Amino acid sequence: FENVLGIPKNRIYHKTDSDVGLGAFRKVFSVDGWLDKRIKKGKSNVFVYYAGHGAPYKNTAYLIPYDGDPNYASQTGYEMDKLYEQLGSFEAKSTTVFLDACFSGANRDNEMLLADARPVFMEVDESATRNVTVFSASSGSEISSAWPEKKHGLFSYFLMKGMRGEADTNSDKQITVGELGDYVKERVSNYAGMLDREQTPGLQTMDPNKVLIHY
Repeated sequence: FENVLGIPKNRIYHKTDSDVGLGAFRKVFSVDGWLDKRIKKGKSNVFVYYAGHGAPYKNTAYLIPYDGDPNYASQTGYEMDKLYEQLGSFEAKSTTVFLDACFSGANRDNEMLLADARPVFMEVDESATRNVTVFSASSGSEISSAWPEKKHGLFSYFLMKGMRGEADTNSDKQITVGELGDYVKERVSNYAGMLDREQTPGLQTMDPNKVLIHY
C-alpha cells in the first residue's frame, strides 16, 4: 500500500495476529471509529485488506478475529454485511476491499473448523454496499488456498503481483479494477488446479473501468 498505492504510513492501520480482536474491528469500522474520523466525504479513497478466517452461520458470513470462535460466529465474529454497510455509509470517494478469506467452515489446509459447516455463497448486494468494490479470494464452498513456498494465500500472492504491474494487460501504465480482477481470477484458478483444488476469486463492482493504480 505504501510502495504501490503511495499511501503514507501514518494513514495505514496495520494489525496482525493477537492485535486483531473483535474490539479492533469495532474500533476501525464503527461510526466515529478510526476510519470514520479520517475520511473526507467524496475525496478519500479507502482500501481494506483482510487475510484470515471466515465462518458461516445461518447463511451469513462472518470474519473471525483472533479472539473469536468459529463455532460461535454470530457472537464472536464480525458480520460481513455489517462491514459493507458501514463502509458504504462513510461516503468516501471510493472503497475497495481485498478479502483473502473463505466462508466454507474449513481452513487453508482443508481442515474443518466447524463440525457441521454449511458454506456461504458470497453475494454482495451492490445497493447496500454503494460504491464498495470487493475482491474476494474464493466463492461458495471453495477453500481459500495457501501457497506455503510463497508464505501467502494464493489470492494475496497474485493480488500483489497484479498490483505491481502484471495485471496491466494493455500496457497503458494503469490498472483498472476489471483488469486486476481478471488477472487474479485466471492466475489463482490455474494454480489452485495444480494443487488439485478449485478456487475462483470473485469481483463485485459497479465500475470495472475505474483506474485503481497509475504508474
